[in-house]
Amino acid sequence: MSLDNVLYELRHEGADLKLKHVEQVSDRSQPVIEPGTQVHHWDKGSFLKEIETGVSLKHIEESQDRSSPRVEGVEMRASDRPALLEEVKLVGTHNAIVNEIKAGGVVLQHVEAPADRSAPAVQGAQVGKWDKDAFLHEIESPHTLKHVENINDRSEPRVEPDTQVKSNKHEELLSEIKKSSPNKLKHVEDTADRSEPHVTHTAALRVQATPL
Repeated sequence: MSLDNVLYELRHEGADLKLKHVEQVSDRSQPVIEPGTQVHHWDKGSFLKEIETGVSLKHIEESQDRSSPRVEGVEMRASDRPALLEEVKLVGTHNAIVNEIKAGGVVLQHVEAPADRSAPAVQGAQVGKWDKDAFLHEIESPHTLKHVENINDRSEPRVEPDTQVKSNKHEELLSEIKKSSPNKLKHVEDTADRSEPHVTHTAALRVQATPL
């Protein structure tokens, strides 16, 4: 309920309202002061007079001043601001010169022989023309190969010194199979055939009808 509604109700319906009588009131408006707290009178005049009279300060022989920042291991370098300002000035001068040239206020000098340095540096190099047909003809013609006395052949695989190479017993295995007779095989009376799926007696078979 807003304050306006409360005031309206008190003004127009106050005669019909009956307020309850309060016997004991729990007044909590005072501040909570701890037991044993003592409040003294502050003498403002004596305090100001003491300030005006002054206080004799103690002399300090050695002081440990910690007001300066701690810069251990920090290297101080010169500011780059002057160089930056010079660069800004040069850029401004360059833009002014470009604007003046565009406006036609500067007469440019004619250059007779420019120093063109765009080509790569190939001092002492000679570039010849490759004759593909002559190269192929040279390959097709017979050549006399040189005889090589000593050959350092590294095509063989690298085998460790303690490696042992044994012969394969494949031939002996095939010979043993050929010599064996079928009559020497044992007859098996009962076999545990587990190739079929295991189906319990509670399993149901569903047949899906194919639409015609």
